[in-house]
Amino acid sequence: MLCDEVSQLDWEVARKQLIDLIEDVAKTANKKITALIQTQLHQWIAGLPSYIKGYLPILGCKS
Repeated sequence: MLCDEVSQLDWEVARKQLIDLIEDVAKTANKKITALIQTQLHQWIAGLPSYIKGYLPILGCKS
């Protein structure tokens, strides 16, 4: 059970870092590039299996 928790923690840390990186890039990019990044990210997420989507934050609700 501990191994599962450690494995989960690593996944969540990596996921959080990736989302933070994407958000940082979007904040510093111009509006066209930001819109492109968001569109591509949403399309990628839409194609993921639902069990993986459950680990992802809801994107697009932040301003």
